[in-house]
Amino acid sequence: YTASAQMEEHFTDGDFTANPAWTAAASSWIVNTGLQLQSGNTTANAGFGIVTPNTMALQAEWEFYARLDFNPSSVNYADVFLVSSTADLAGAANTGYFVRIGNTDDEICLYRKDATGMVKLIDGVNGMLNNSSNSLRIKVIRSASGKWQLLRDITATGNNYSSEGSITDLSYTSSAFFGILIRQSTASFFQKHFFDDIIIRDHIPDSTPPAVIAAEAISSATVDVLFSEPLDPVSAQQTANYFTDHGIGLPQTAVCDNNNAAWVHLGFSQPLPAGATLTMNINGPADLAGNVLNNGTAVFSYYKPSRYDVVIDEIMADPYPSAGLPEQEWIELKNVTTHTVHLQNWKICDAQGCSALFPAISLKPDSFLLVCSASALPFLQTYGPAVSVAGFPSLDNTGEEVWICNADGQLMHAVAYTDDWYRNALKKEGGWSLEMTDTHNPCSGASNWMASTAANGGSPGKKNATDSICKDTTAPQLLRVYAP
Repeated sequence: YTASAQMEEHFTDGDFTANPAWTAAASSWIVNTGLQLQSGNTTANAGFGIVTPNTMALQAEWEFYARLDFNPSSVNYADVFLVSSTADLAGAANTGYFVRIGNTDDEICLYRKDATGMVKLIDGVNGMLNNSSNSLRIKVIRSASGKWQLLRDITATGNNYSSEGSITDLSYTSSAFFGILIRQSTASFFQKHFFDDIIIRDHIPDSTPPAVIAAEAISSATVDVLFSEPLDPVSAQQTANYFTDHGIGLPQTAVCDNNNAAWVHLGFSQPLPAGATLTMNINGPADLAGNVLNNGTAVFSYYKPSRYDVVIDEIMADPYPSAGLPEQEWIELKNVTTHTVHLQNWKICDAQGCSALFPAISLKPDSFLLVCSASALPFLQTYGPAVSVAGFPSLDNTGEEVWICNADGQLMHAVAYTDDWYRNALKKEGGWSLEMTDTHNPCSGASNWMASTAANGGSPGKKNATDSICKDTTAPQLLRVYAP
């Protein structure tokens, strides 16, 4: 906390009575053990607030973290007053501006509070908070000329702000308080409002245009471009701003990412040439402050993965009893190439059928991805990148065939394992994974697989404990010939 008009509050002192001093009704608020401001009111159909003195109203920035552990409604929401003339936030005479988090349309909006009522100034995107729990960061900027910008980051990291809109309003240019006003209905909403990292500071105008960080070909018709900061969606989604050489030309579509406005997804009507080095010239996208990028360039290429570029290199078919790992079934994929492979719309199959398609996920060179069911995902995420897919196959303990297919339905790798592959009578009874010894020799069968030698039963998210070179020195044998 600074003693000037600026404020920074992280509640690290464990209360809200000093540095700065907040005013609230008894038992309505606490600072919890996680050092966050949390609502404490347990009265149905109640409205209650908390305020602290603050005079910043022009050329200012407000930024804060909020978590509502419920799906908001018309009678369950939070109003964060950026500018307030009185400590009585709900009072008829109070004037100022507030951000409403929630309401019927599950949105984030900016309102002006007048003595005669309230006016919605920025109407946020509907459905943004249509979740059973919502964690986010909100930033509001007001320039010296009274232009408001409302930004939200639903990843809650503070690095992925997207615009909810902007407007100019100079109705009130002074403030006395900053505060939070809660509206709740029944007991299922009690004590489920959390706030932290509240920062109020001078706004220093941004005069630097965005820069191109990278471009990546996700498929033969899709390129993602990453910028150094969130972009204004109107300019960012103009296809004329992106021109690619090698006869590719302009994209057919340009769409800002819903979760991170620093990303733009470009769709092309003709396929990108595999292996060619392409250059994209970018002119026209602007950041949220209106600074325009000109003469930006991005160099990229499209890599089309071949069979065995991604392999199934570890299988946990029988996790019971555990030797130390979660008692969950999973398989591990490894990218054995020097290129990033995009797994969107891939699937994993067995004799019973195929899973749902993989979401948009990238597998970096020489890296791993755990694939599992939705119920297993929370247990496996601590070991590294993991993804759940609906219809993840039930892995038979004694053996079966599993395989992965790319977005075109082409077979990329298959494993037909049996419990003899463990090579260990004790370990095949459960709790140990099967590991591929040499991932550059993916079709050697039993000679290239064995039970993990890791102390906890497996090597999820990292190089296999049994990793070594296992060369195939056996020539093929003719088994049969027939005329179909």
